Amino acid sequence: MKKYSSALFAVFLFCSLSLNAVDFGLVFSQDAESNVPAFNFEESSVDISGVLFPRFSALLGEKGDLYISAAINYETDSFNIIPELTRTEISFNLGNTNINVGRMFYSDPLGITAYGLFDGAQVSFITRGGNIRVGGWYTGFLYKKRAAIIMTPNELRSADTEVDYSDFTNTYFAPSRILAALEYDHPAIGGFIGLKTSIIGQFGLGDDKLNSQYFTGVISFLGKSLILDIGGCFELIEYNDKITPAYATNIGLTFILPTKFEKQIKLFGRYSSGVSEDESIGAFLPLTTVPQGELVEAKLSALSLLSLDYTGRMAKSLSANMAFTYFIRTDLGTYAYYPVTGKDKEGFFLGAEIFGRLIWNISSGIRLNLGTGVFLPQLGDAAPDADMLWRAKLNLIFSIY
Repeated sequence: MKKYSSALFAVFLFCSLSLNAVDFGLVFSQDAESNVPAFNFEESSVDISGVLFPRFSALLGEKGDLYISAAINYETDSFNIIPELTRTEISFNLGNTNINVGRMFYSDPLGITAYGLFDGAQVSFITRGGNIRVGGWYTGFLYKKRAAIIMTPNELRSADTEVDYSDFTNTYFAPSRILAALEYDHPAIGGFIGLKTSIIGQFGLGDDKLNSQYFTGVISFLGKSLILDIGGCFELIEYNDKITPAYATNIGLTFILPTKFEKQIKLFGRYSSGVSEDESIGAFLPLTTVPQGELVEAKLSALSLLSLDYTGRMAKSLSANMAFTYFIRTDLGTYAYYPVTGKDKEGFFLGAEIFGRLIWNISSGIRLNLGTGVFLPQLGDAAPDADMLWRAKLNLIFSIY
């Protein structure tokens, strides 16, 4: 019976496809990265990895769309080839209502709590007074490296474990968690104010019973050459029979320069709570790890940063980005990664990162990204004697439409 049901579904899906609107594509992304501590090239390391993304899309009747994509990941250091199903969803546009089902991209309004691909469904209602979305997703079928879900010590150990095909189930998949979100946004209240709000809950399954809820709001003031964004997130963490509040805030000021080619300067600040002295406030804990910085790539937990960023096109096919970012711990115990070690229990200021990138669109199907930067712990007091880190990144993308 199960075989017949699968066959009937396949026939129904094939018959529903608008074959005149079928589209195939292939994207190949090749990365090379070199790390040089203290500019000592004898201790340098080079990591080479790549991803092959085949994709397929088609219309389902007059109101539906089908999109299927996959990825084949490889890394030269471990000689591991890892397949993965990426964005794969069916969407229906029913006038003022949109329905999405499958593996889809989702981001919270701040882009720091839940960001990436998730399996589930989302319904959107478009009204004159704003847009309302409600969705529910599951994380346990995702590839753990892309999902980047690390909320407990067990999940950290699992993330550091290489995929083992002899123990595939226990080494490939992301932690099993349920995510639900209710959102409202209005793109232009009065023509110059944008608003985004959300209530998000995630619930751990299995052995790690860590639950958390997030109440997020972002307001944007939109001018012709100036954009001001102010946002915050209040979190409740339920773990080990204890409820702990935490929070994160950010503010961004973007100047759009009146030049021939688009150029902008952005001042940006982000703060995430650490553990207070009386432990009444906890370290902010997001569901997904969104890397902060190009070199540190830190998790936004008990960490704050200040950034000055410039982005602009130098020519029609060439653009550049330059960023100066300063990192600060918001407690002395939660963040214990580069440049600090276990013995560095004093000093909140981690140091500064300077990173620049060139993006060259060689043709419609070829793009080259070249970036380099340095992290300077000497500009902080947390680990001023630590080695500075220099890194270069090369990314080459080929697209066949």
